[in-house]
Amino acid sequence: MSDKPMGPLGTEMREVTFPDHSRGIILVQAGTPQDEADEMAVRVWAELPKS
Repeated sequence: MSDKPMGPLGTEMREVTFPDHSRGIILVQAGTPQDEADEMAVRVWAELPKS
């Protein structure tokens, strides 16, 4: 069994680094490479409303 935390329906949680160097967790499709998960985090960060 994998030691990666698994979520529902073939997903897994990944620790990622956002552009401000903070860390977070996102849910990705199981098997997604870490570099792709980090790229997804950058896209999510870019879409956040700016205050």
